Amino acid sequence: MFSPERSGRIIEGAGGFPVAVETEEDLERLEAGLRQLKIEYDMFFAGATPRPPIELRAAIERRIKQYSQSPFRKYASRFHFNSIVSKYNSFSELWSKMLRNVEEGDRPAPAVADRAGSGPRVMATCRVKDPGREQESLRQLHARFLELRKKLGNASGGKLSFESFVSGVASQAKKLREKAGCHEVELRLVIEDRKVQLKARPGR
Repeated sequence: MFSPERSGRIIEGAGGFPVAVETEEDLERLEAGLRQLKIEYDMFFAGATPRPPIELRAAIERRIKQYSQSPFRKYASRFHFNSIVSKYNSFSELWSKMLRNVEEGDRPAPAVADRAGSGPRVMATCRVKDPGREQESLRQLHARFLELRKKLGNASGGKLSFESFVSGVASQAKKLREKAGCHEVELRLVIEDRKVQLKARPGR
């Protein structure tokens, strides 16, 4: 969980002016916070939460502003920070556009869409050929699966082990290959009726 109190250790020089961002860990926490923010906006636009994550967004913007006014000890850290800011700006532009569409009536507000029984929302996708050998992609999908379940209030969301997750994926993939004769399987995390489901279909 991103915490603005824990994130960002700035070394202060004479007069209390910031001298440098102390460690790469600060940037990693900021990047993790941005990933969390994206997940929460995805949840909001999918109708899974009633309001956008305004507080978290404000906290991340404050941290970005603080780092922007501070020098970095290493060029690599400055490059890392700039890439985070670029990613945030892209997300921010997209979120603002989507929020305007909601306000202008181009699409229903998430809570209204949810009550109206809107269709399934795809939150993440992943293509695999051999689940047993494609661990990295499946670890990312597993982490997103657990995060979405927790956000939706599923008490058992964090109890599904990665091994059990891969076993389930392998079973689905095997059945689908036998039925459809495909070599690749597309896995999707879908929110439907306020529940997260893992669905598989032949890869295209």
